[in-house]
Amino acid sequence: MSPLKTFLLVPALIGSVLSAFAGSYVPKDNEIQFRILQTTKDKALREVASTPFTRHEYSLLKSIDLDAARPSHEYFGIGVSMTDASCWLLSQMDIEARHKVLKEAFSSRGMNISMIRLNCGSSDYATELYNYNDHEGDVEMKKFSVARDEAYMIPIIKRVHSYRSDLFTYAAVWSVPGWMKDSGAMCGGSLLDKYLPSFAAYWTAYLKAYKERGVRIDAVSVQNEPGTDQRGGCPATLVSAKQEIELAGKLMPAAFKEAGLDTEIWLYDWDYEGRDRVNQMLADPDVKRNAAAVAWHPYAGKPEMMREVLKQNPGTKMHLTERGPNLALKDIQTPKWWSEVIFGALNNGCSSFTSWNLLLDEDGQPNTGRFPCGGLMSIDTETGKVSKSTQCAVFYHFSPYVKRGAQIMAIEQPDDALTAITFKNPDGQYVIVVAAGENPKVRQRFQVKFKNQYLAVCLPLNSWSLTTVIIDKQ
Repeated sequence: MSPLKTFLLVPALIGSVLSAFAGSYVPKDNEIQFRILQTTKDKALREVASTPFTRHEYSLLKSIDLDAARPSHEYFGIGVSMTDASCWLLSQMDIEARHKVLKEAFSSRGMNISMIRLNCGSSDYATELYNYNDHEGDVEMKKFSVARDEAYMIPIIKRVHSYRSDLFTYAAVWSVPGWMKDSGAMCGGSLLDKYLPSFAAYWTAYLKAYKERGVRIDAVSVQNEPGTDQRGGCPATLVSAKQEIELAGKLMPAAFKEAGLDTEIWLYDWDYEGRDRVNQMLADPDVKRNAAAVAWHPYAGKPEMMREVLKQNPGTKMHLTERGPNLALKDIQTPKWWSEVIFGALNNGCSSFTSWNLLLDEDGQPNTGRFPCGGLMSIDTETGKVSKSTQCAVFYHFSPYVKRGAQIMAIEQPDDALTAITFKNPDGQYVIVVAAGENPKVRQRFQVKFKNQYLAVCLPLNSWSLTTVIIDKQ
């Protein structure tokens, strides 16, 4: 059985599997109530047998110590990008097939995705390059129009909103119209200082237009990946730190206020390596007052670099806004690899993690750019069959169980070979997820310490594994 087929069982179906474990240990009323879920390369998500908590510590096992764990920051949710490419593919599906994909992604019985990221104008994942005002010199945005998006993008986004009332929607711009840049084109080039007010007006017009069409956008990042022009290979705009300070600190807040918009402004939206730029921007009092969060990407640098921002700016809210499958890295993007990326972001300060395109075809299309990205889900253009990426396996192991407003707990990692994260839900329930790579020689184990009692958890041989331990409020 292929790895992709092993974790397609969604949480809603777990109950049908439990009968196979009728002889497993069930905690008594006066014992710590818990359950363990596990996925391996040859077995789908299921509840597994376990011994009970005991007051005797397992001396040879590393611990996840809940008694010593302390709240780090608040969890907000898991997201995905509803790019033009994804919306177009969804619009081509029949109603039943589209419903199945969206329900799997956004319902609490599926991956429980609660955030979506939109593109203001085309990203590289679009059916064509486009912006909303190609009329040079129209600095007041009198000819601004999102009419193009009404064909399929806005209807699909509104359909996604119908799946959950708490959906958080945010947007990023890859390129403003070329006439605002020194290149004169959407692909590459730097934003010209004289068009900074027009940039703010462009954002304002977009938010108003979507609001008029029934789509509320809760936040925007000033500019996607502001430090690269992608060598002219796809829509991109170089925006300097000085320009972003002016936009986020003054121009955009003023324009939004005048338009009656309460949309949040997020900074940066690029790699961990840019923590010095982020600190530079947050040192500006106007930015500090008006920026609601910092957005990050994990393509360069390490997640621990975000802590340098938190050290200088305690309490800063952070979100990981883009990382999805790469078709050229299929062999290395295992569930363990994804756990390191996702948990690394969340454990080091991010409140959310957003995947890239929800849906692409088997070749990563539509794509006008230069990167070989795959979708969180992929559709076969010949058969119409939809398959899930390995990233989905990690989402299934915590997103359906962790509530918005949960605390991400600061813990010591149990072992160099394991990657772990711990959440405490608002009702006091704990959710622990541990990822392990394949180890054919040693059966890996760890223990959970809770209320001075210990639970031993055994991991399988010859397989990667994802293990979720859910400890109910006691």
